[in-house]
Amino acid sequence: MNVALLIKKYFSSPMSDVTIDVFDKKNINNVFRQIISVLTQHISIETTLLQAMSYCFYEILDNVLIHSGKENGTVITHYSQQEHMLSFLIADDGKGIKSSLSENSKYASIEESEALKICVEDSVTDGKGMGFGLYSASRLAHNVGLRFDVRSGNHTA
Repeated sequence: MNVALLIKKYFSSPMSDVTIDVFDKKNINNVFRQIISVLTQHISIETTLLQAMSYCFYEILDNVLIHSGKENGTVITHYSQQEHMLSFLIADDGKGIKSSLSENSKYASIEESEALKICVEDSVTDGKGMGFGLYSASRLAHNVGLRFDVRSGNHTA
């Protein structure tokens, strides 16, 4: 995975205060705690919202390890003082959402663009999970006015 390319493509402001962590089954909890630490360091956040966001971040990290076909993923965290914005990018170079969902016979012939549209819906799964992680993360982000994008292959939803 080309982390420098990801940073150049998805982060426009000066890249001071960037954290890059590679995670796997052994250190997922440490990386998760690092994400929450960065979040609370830059933003004053209500406890119940922090709990919900914590759940969602862990679910997304876990999804990488369960569904991507890879043994690790990468988290890039960036705080822009100019924009007063905290951004997180959780990435893997695995098989992609379409391929993963296609493991469920219900989605065997799904197109990549459609896979991205439905992967954030409740109970959409490849069969290895419950289909609640991306759904809950996208709903939480939407409900509190945050941006939540899912990118896979050549599509974004």
